Amino acid sequence: MGMNTGSWCHIFTAVLTVAALLHHATSFSAYRPMLKRSAVSAVIRPGRAGSGGDDISEPSGAGDRRTFLTESVTTAAALALINRPSTAIAEESISASSRLPFCVIGSNGRTGSECVGALVDRGIPVRATSRSGSYLAMPGHGSKLLTEMACDVTKTDTIGAVVRGSSAVIFAASASKEGGTPSAVDNTGLVNVAEACLSEGVPHLVIVSSGAVTKPSSPVYLFLNLFGNIMEEKIRGEDSVRALYAKYNSAVAKGADGNKELAYTIIRPGGLTMDPPRGAAALELNQGDTKSGRISRVDVAALCVEAVNYPQYTSCSTFECYDGDTGAPLASVGLSNIMKAKRDGKDFVSGRECRGETWNLLFSGLEKDDSFTL
Repeated sequence: MGMNTGSWCHIFTAVLTVAALLHHATSFSAYRPMLKRSAVSAVIRPGRAGSGGDDISEPSGAGDRRTFLTESVTTAAALALINRPSTAIAEESISASSRLPFCVIGSNGRTGSECVGALVDRGIPVRATSRSGSYLAMPGHGSKLLTEMACDVTKTDTIGAVVRGSSAVIFAASASKEGGTPSAVDNTGLVNVAEACLSEGVPHLVIVSSGAVTKPSSPVYLFLNLFGNIMEEKIRGEDSVRALYAKYNSAVAKGADGNKELAYTIIRPGGLTMDPPRGAAALELNQGDTKSGRISRVDVAALCVEAVNYPQYTSCSTFECYDGDTGAPLASVGLSNIMKAKRDGKDFVSGRECRGETWNLLFSGLEKDDSFTL
């Protein structure tokens, strides 16, 4: 069946506007542009515990579905990341001394590696998982906090062992040439991980998804969905996770086997940048998938980690995130991001904006998924 003129217009608009949006939150390594190790683009993680300040580069052999769009990943962006300070640790951050390890699924992706770094920064033990079992972002790290483990989300027999005994699991995996299609990873793979977390009693599953995932007529969705129907698969994965946890927690509420309710949090970042982190006070959360903007991957990683610290707000919730001064309606956010526009927040108000000077206050305005239409 052919596409109508309106649909082609939407796609054309998307191609023109998505360049700097980078809405898909995790590494789609089949198309990811690489920051090659060089004098100008070596990515250094200063201050990482156990890293010794060594420089790292993205794993080889990967591109991104945005390769021909993401010229925004330039030398300037790389230098900005090189010079960024280590993520500040809030006083209210997770206590590391008594924590079971976190497990990061997809640790070699850009967002996944930032999640690992955020945990190491906080002194929290972390299992960095990948299909190969090697964490490429910190070769020879020597950190006692970091354990490398093998996990392929398309193979259920590899998942249970890595999530077992974790205090939380962060799902930051996405489709790749080597790792699987969007259907296999972003949908079925996510469901596989969620089922393993429920089976093993993991207290909290945090999922990195994508803004605009519920808006199939938006330019962002239309463009990104050209790559293996990835947006369709992401929302199917999200919906399946919500249904699984609703069923599990409903049974627990009825006294099934004396189990405790388990939590999930779905995070939908806006256009991902390689800028230094701005912290909780600069961010805005939203619900309803009507608004987006730009956000540093480092801030996304911090949200993933800190969400586990406030389950009273984040449990069984889905939210969008972006820098508060970049928020815009989905119809225009692509152009806004390309222009690196700043907003005062008054031109479009969804009514579900959440702001706060601390992580506690930032999360405190969230609503549970069963209380509003996603």
